[in-house]
Amino acid sequence: MGQSYVYLDVVFLINLVMDYTILWATARFGQIPASNKRLLAGAFVGALYCIALLVPGLTFLYGLLFRVVLSLVIVGVAFAPLSLRKFLQALGYFYLIAFTMGGAILGGIYLLSTNPQLFGTVNRLLQVLVNIPFGWLLVGVAAAVVLGKWGTAIIRRALIKTFYRVPLTICVGGQNLTLPALLDTGNQLKDPLTKAPVVIAEYSAVEPFLPDDLKDIFQRSPDLDLKKAAEELSGSEWSNRFRLIPFSSIGKHHGMLLGLRPDEVSIVVDDRKVTTQNVVVGIYNKPLCPEGSYRALLHPDLLGSAMTA
Repeated sequence: MGQSYVYLDVVFLINLVMDYTILWATARFGQIPASNKRLLAGAFVGALYCIALLVPGLTFLYGLLFRVVLSLVIVGVAFAPLSLRKFLQALGYFYLIAFTMGGAILGGIYLLSTNPQLFGTVNRLLQVLVNIPFGWLLVGVAAAVVLGKWGTAIIRRALIKTFYRVPLTICVGGQNLTLPALLDTGNQLKDPLTKAPVVIAEYSAVEPFLPDDLKDIFQRSPDLDLKKAAEELSGSEWSNRFRLIPFSSIGKHHGMLLGLRPDEVSIVVDDRKVTTQNVVVGIYNKPLCPEGSYRALLHPDLLGSAMTA
């Protein structure tokens, strides 16, 4: 039998690209803000680990505990600082994307490949990585990209007809308005002053509550002039109802929403009605759902209250 060679630079580069793709897809799927430098740093750690696996005598690197710790380090390097809850979510998304990527590669090989050598080595990670044709690696990368780019939308459409979509009733000044709302586990916004959870609602849905001067400001420009809005509201009976809510999202790290403090809001889950006054409604001047299936995004704390009521 002829000798086989492993080129360290090739192994490192392949793992760097694949780990970066997994982390990028994790950020997109989980809606986690992250810079390319941080994602690349996390991928670099993963690629170094694969090189270390080739060093004789380092058998402890194959242990499950070490691999779990390595996953924690990679996710931490790419996305920290995060709250414990968000970190565990990011870790779960990381595993989901990695398993999807690996499954796409191995599933395609088993289904379509006629090379017996690949079947003989498929359970040996390093040999598989070195011997898999480049085209199959592209299949894995494509699977991760698809899941990262469209996975969240697909899953939300699948869940939208379950209890994750509930009727939301907002009460302001004796007026009641009911609109369809979707639970958004990624919505962690809170009023920086009162720590009240923030429900995000479309401007067009809450427009009947708003004073005419504020309506004019929203209608003149899709991007709200917060300074102009503050001037219009100062000294009016509405001044105590409004809050400025800072938020971050992918591509926008220092955004601001105008928040409205209603008299109360209520949701109905499994025929149980839960009402609270400790909430702020963030006004978003664009459609939240192109199909119009929901017009508000619930904070998960509200659904938690419904489940324990």
